[in-house]
Amino acid sequence: EMDIQLVLGPNSSGKSLFAENLITESSNEHRIYLATMIPQTHENHKRIQKHILQRADKNFQTIEEPWNIHLIEIPKNSFVLLEDASNLLANGIFIHHSDYQECLKRILALAKKCKKLVIVSIDELKISSDYDSKTNDYIEQLHSLNILLQEKALYTKFVKKDS
Repeated sequence: EMDIQLVLGPNSSGKSLFAENLITESSNEHRIYLATMIPQTHENHKRIQKHILQRADKNFQTIEEPWNIHLIEIPKNSFVLLEDASNLLANGIFIHHSDYQECLKRILALAKKCKKLVIVSIDELKISSDYDSKTNDYIEQLHSLNILLQEKALYTKFVKKDS
């Protein structure tokens, strides 16, 4: 039985902090922060710095891997935070010409290797005529991926943006 927990929410809603706490509350064992973002903008770098500071005292080993997460050697007793499925899928689609099904396969292969996998993903993205067809395709695939992850997860948390 794979222990998969899913944390969904819009951008900047506190998903990452919630996910980190899921791991720190459940174990002092091996904690891995699996970062999938390929930083391309000043905003990306700022967000990465924020996350690094946020988890500074939480004893995470950080591994950066934008796509081949299924190939990472992980100790069996590890508690892994996948940050995040939406970036992983974007890397798969836009760089590797892959899709959400391959993305799911890689996530499940990772889940089999660890004691607990906490996955962060963006939800509430909407298809729009303001976006090009590639972006809308990505949003559709992300929606499909999130639904499949919810089916596999033992626990799903929807984080809402504080208004």
